Amino acid sequence: MKRFVSILCLLVVVADFLISCHSSVEEGKIQALFDLGYGRSDSSIDISIQNKNSVDICLRKGIFHLLSRGEAKILRISSYGQTLAMWYDPKKGSAPLVLKDVQMSDFSSEEDLGRFAIQVSFNDPGYIATDSRQMLYVADAQVVRRFNSDGRELPFLGQEGIGGIRFPVITALDVLSNDDIAVSCASESEKAVYFYDRNGTFLQVLKWDGQHMPVPVSVAENHPNASGSRIIASLESFLPCFLNGKRVVILKINYYSEKYDPSSGVTISIEPIGGWIMVTDASSGAFLNSFPLQSSLEDLGIDQQMIAAQSNDIFCIRWRDVGLAGEVFRFNQQGRINGKLDFQVPDDGASLIAMIIGDDGNLYMLTQLSSKLRMYTWKILTLR
Repeated sequence: MKRFVSILCLLVVVADFLISCHSSVEEGKIQALFDLGYGRSDSSIDISIQNKNSVDICLRKGIFHLLSRGEAKILRISSYGQTLAMWYDPKKGSAPLVLKDVQMSDFSSEEDLGRFAIQVSFNDPGYIATDSRQMLYVADAQVVRRFNSDGRELPFLGQEGIGGIRFPVITALDVLSNDDIAVSCASESEKAVYFYDRNGTFLQVLKWDGQHMPVPVSVAENHPNASGSRIIASLESFLPCFLNGKRVVILKINYYSEKYDPSSGVTISIEPIGGWIMVTDASSGAFLNSFPLQSSLEDLGIDQQMIAAQSNDIFCIRWRDVGLAGEVFRFNQQGRINGKLDFQVPDDGASLIAMIIGDDGNLYMLTQLSSKLRMYTWKILTLR
């Protein structure tokens, strides 16, 4: 009897181990959501004369918005691939085929416009974002233009809020999980993130010198500055978000150890130390916490690219050398990996047009195939 119980306990332990391993390494299943054609209509995108950064994408509550920069055209698309609305500049050559073409004056009536296409005179649209109301924000010629869910244009956002002066060069546009708007800017001397509430009221701005980055204590202790040796801190990217009830800006910083000749200042060698995440309080500029990007003891994290922050977690991606494939890591705020995805686009020769982590925590990629564009999605697995 005792022997039977011992064997039974052993089988239970082995089963738990196998289940844990299965949930940790199983690849997330790929799903093809919808296809788009090549062209300038309300169900296609023209990428024939554009570069690889020609499309921006955002997703909120199952509704996609895609900006085709070269066409100055924005499509609102359901998760089933149905085009619901289109904002387009006719001077760029696009035109609706299926959607009802409406004018701004049509919004004054109480008639339901249904699936509409509306002409907009764009200057140079660069980035888009949407909030939980499907309010559309468009960074266009150093202001942020706003369109409500029905398509009507509202007064634009500038530095001070509604109707404010133009921003410096806008490098990104985000709507946080609480519907705050964040406008990221850069100049030769500094970087800045301007924050507004969902009504366009100015909240605060965080500015910093991108040339002088903080160094974690452990990095400084293990690589002390001395004659002929110093630490180089390189800001790779930054991302505004709403974490634990606070507006923060997350920095991805790569650190290197430089050896140089003290007499001439000539660099002898540069060795990588590691990539770190630094979380900054947007109100005070104080650093709240930091951690190294390590998926293993040997991983330096420099080749991990920060792509999103959702549900109080931070998402990074590492690309493989062959094909459209890689790994996505989901870090909690202590640097522990609590989610992972190994992904690969099955189409040979597919290239990436745009990608996003949705508000559902899934990975979405718009890819270019030989005869069409295809939207793929993966569920990022949660590790035990």
